[in-house]
Amino acid sequence: MMFDLGSYNYLWSVFILFIGGFAVLLTSLLTERRFLLVAVGAVFAAISLILAIVQNFPGVIIGGSTSGSLTSIYLSGFSKLFFIAILVPAFLSLVGLAKSPMSRKPGLMIFIFLISLGFMLLAISSYNLLFIFVAFEGVSIPTYVLAAYGKSDSELEAAVKYFIIGAFSTGLIIFGISLYYISTGSLFLGVTPYFHSIYFLAMGVLIFGFGFKLAVFPLHGWAIDTYTGTSNPISSYLSTSSKIMTLVVLFNILLTSPLFFNYLKIIFAIIAILTMTFGNIVAISENNVKRMLAYSSIAQAGYLSIVFLVAGTGALNLAIISLFLYALAYGLMKAGSFLAMDSMGNYDIDNFSGLWKRNPAFAVSLSILLLSLAGFPGTLGFIGKYFLFLSVLSTGTSLAYLVVIISVINSVVSFYYYGRVIMYMFWRKGPEKSVENNYLLYTSAFLTVLFGVLYFLLFSYAQNVFPALMSFFPGGI
Repeated sequence: MMFDLGSYNYLWSVFILFIGGFAVLLTSLLTERRFLLVAVGAVFAAISLILAIVQNFPGVIIGGSTSGSLTSIYLSGFSKLFFIAILVPAFLSLVGLAKSPMSRKPGLMIFIFLISLGFMLLAISSYNLLFIFVAFEGVSIPTYVLAAYGKSDSELEAAVKYFIIGAFSTGLIIFGISLYYISTGSLFLGVTPYFHSIYFLAMGVLIFGFGFKLAVFPLHGWAIDTYTGTSNPISSYLSTSSKIMTLVVLFNILLTSPLFFNYLKIIFAIIAILTMTFGNIVAISENNVKRMLAYSSIAQAGYLSIVFLVAGTGALNLAIISLFLYALAYGLMKAGSFLAMDSMGNYDIDNFSGLWKRNPAFAVSLSILLLSLAGFPGTLGFIGKYFLFLSVLSTGTSLAYLVVIISVINSVVSFYYYGRVIMYMFWRKGPEKSVENNYLLYTSAFLTVLFGVLYFLLFSYAQNVFPALMSFFPGGI
């Protein structure tokens, strides 16, 4: 086959995005019609997603060096699953740019978007810290530009805060990588260290550096203003695809570091509890729905972070699939919710009053996504949380039980502020102004319910690309 890359065939999803970026750039030389440029970019993003879904990835070994041990706890199916979890919300965000205010150069913006998306996929499929860092910066620098691209005061302020915190976290990541190299003599993941104390320090610094990008408490401050100040499609992109990418990169680094597992579980138990509790408590008092969604993103990072408690246990296989389910659910829920704001204009909760009468489909769809974020049965958000909590409970430790109990309590608390928005939409009288249809919102809500009911299809697919799951469910699903 002319285009066969052997063990690197999985990179075709990345190459398609890069090719698409330059195709959009060349098209913009002929016309700056926004809908046409978005359509070209969306076609390439869709091809990349389809390739990620249907392509058979060869097995690969993760980590290793001539002087260290090899770690082979993953298959390439791991990267394939999270390619999908990243590409789905990114595709929705890209299509959302068609109605979002831009500058006179929409072609350049879409080019930057696709290039950053390609680097996201490279970052999660890299198992060398140098490659990870280069790919990560290939994401960070374009997203700084995207955050400020509309040039409004709120976007410029959001971009400056994002850039300053991003530059600081980049410095920490470089410092952590240098400590890792000093302790192991290698930049590959999964290498046995010579100097344990330096190695543990390296892991701690890397958690701190990537923690800023993941927006966990107390490293979350930038995220609120950035998600609130940028345009809705970029808020959607930064809060979903970028966050999922960061989580998976951190997962790759930490889950190939068995000497650090005991510390890892304690650290992330604390991080998860504080992050989800802080995000939910502050969101309760917010009357700006978009800002409430930003705090909700912080709380969701707390739920996602509990996956690290399965490190070194037999529940890892289930945890990986559960993380995929919840990451996909999170991408659909959060992308659809932020993109829904494009139809509202004013994000004050009073503006959502009476939405049921003004646009029933909009009110029902947004309610579905909010209920799914809270973990309501029958939605993909519930399925993702259920299996993620189950995988943590399967470890059988007291710490795991404590974290899951607090997570469930936080999920119940979140019903209050999500339900408050729903109550305003259905039971409050509001303005007579009509609300336009938002088909990205409808699509997100439909997929959230569809896969919430037919979740076993996702499990069957995951079993095919990640056969190790069969060891946890020997009888199948």
